[in-house]
Amino acid sequence: MKANDNYTLITGASTGLGKEMAIECARRGHNLLLVALPESGLQELCHEIHLTYGRSAISYECDLANEYALEKMACWMNNNFSIDWLINNAGIGGTKRFEDASADYLDRIIHLNKRATTMITYLLLPELKRHHEALIINISSLAAFGPLPYKTVYPASKAFIYSFSRGLGRELRGTGVRVVVVTPGPFISNPDVASRIMKQGLLARLGVMSAREITIRSLTCAERGQKVIIPGLWNKVNWLLMRWVPEELRLSLMSGVVKKELL
Repeated sequence: MKANDNYTLITGASTGLGKEMAIECARRGHNLLLVALPESGLQELCHEIHLTYGRSAISYECDLANEYALEKMACWMNNNFSIDWLINNAGIGGTKRFEDASADYLDRIIHLNKRATTMITYLLLPELKRHHEALIINISSLAAFGPLPYKTVYPASKAFIYSFSRGLGRELRGTGVRVVVVTPGPFISNPDVASRIMKQGLLARLGVMSAREITIRSLTCAERGQKVIIPGLWNKVNWLLMRWVPEELRLSLMSGVVKKELL
């Protein structure tokens, strides 16, 4: 039998943006279903959220890059919970020369960033459509709006998320399910990311926001009905520049910036 209360499902919830999304959603009164890798501290986070905000917070540990594990997770969620919000946050990136990357590294980015988001949405959509109002928030990236040397697959995967979200949102008009896509710029989610951003120099650091800032702005804009969210003024400026600066010039400029991460 399904729980009577509605729940918000958040993937990649143990650290960074996913963790901040979980905390802020709980603060706003949501019950939570949190998904992350095993041994990532997810159970401790759920306990902390319950004690602090008095909301139900249930953990589910699995590797969403594993197709069987993803389908098992979605089946369990569908059978046991009433879900009216889905936040697809799980994803990975990195900086490597394409020819130096391993096949496993590339395949994991593709599976987690593209396939996991697509299939979780597909498997949860019938449940979301049961509700008079439901919301899907997909986390893309400012990198979705242009190619990046030395990241190659990551911005391509985030461009997929952006396009998928916009198309699905139009397709679901009139069903009660809204689709929102968030395209944050750089933010520090762990020490490795912090190190990479610092290496890029001043230009990269100008748009850096905290995960908490991105979370609050994104959820507030989503609740107000905004469909595409670019958190932060400087990131909006970057988005405009990416639209108007010729691609070859952007590639040349960004190549020099991103390549610094490899040093």
